Amino acid sequence: MRARYLVRFDDVSPTMNWAAWDRVQTWLDELAIRPIVAVVPDNQDPQLECGPARADFWDRVRAWQAAGWFVALHGYQHRYVTREPGLVGLNPFSEFAGLPHAEQLGKVQDALRVFAREGVRPDGWVAPGHSFDAVTVRVLHECGIDVISDGFFTRRVRHLGATWLPQQLWRFRRMPAGLWTVCLHTNTMDDAALASLRKALHAFAPAIRAPHDELREAPAPELGMPDLAFQAAWRAALRLRRQQPH
Repeated sequence: MRARYLVRFDDVSPTMNWAAWDRVQTWLDELAIRPIVAVVPDNQDPQLECGPARADFWDRVRAWQAAGWFVALHGYQHRYVTREPGLVGLNPFSEFAGLPHAEQLGKVQDALRVFAREGVRPDGWVAPGHSFDAVTVRVLHECGIDVISDGFFTRRVRHLGATWLPQQLWRFRRMPAGLWTVCLHTNTMDDAALASLRKALHAFAPAIRAPHDELREAPAPELGMPDLAFQAAWRAALRLRRQQPH
């Protein structure tokens, strides 16, 4: 089977870079691409304040969901409060990993209250900084969320009672067979980066799937040793790349 791709946009909030985002959404609509949008329920991270808040933000989120986009709960306030890397082990900081169950549960419940108030349902979970732990997964299950976008695998897997849609790339690359999610941040994209993204979206559009369609396939298999081996190798490669001078 040929490689399949999912597209994910992180740090979606009322104060995001709307000039960049409006261009990107035009291309997504033209190509009928239905991405994952990771929505911060109550953004308190100054680094995500790229401009004035859009008054119609939640109207737009509801419209995306009605159009079949996958709206993920992106933490609660996007504030890093621990130095724990969590299960994915990519970054040594977290809004959730390392906190006790009650505190994590309170954050997720508060985040869900914002979604409920705005008439948005959580299709899944995207952790700020890719950092969350087994307690987070248990809390998500208790709150009715059982799809996670993360993990260095090449297929959907069941792990800790949740379905994981793997996320391994931050730019489009031709990959062998498997499922690959490209994580993008429009807040930091300049004109050159946007032009590159437009070119990539057009080139890869035939292989890009909607997350909901991917989840309707046969049930995900349980996490196995080959998945763990790939995860360890991919994580090591990412760490090595970060250590290299740019």
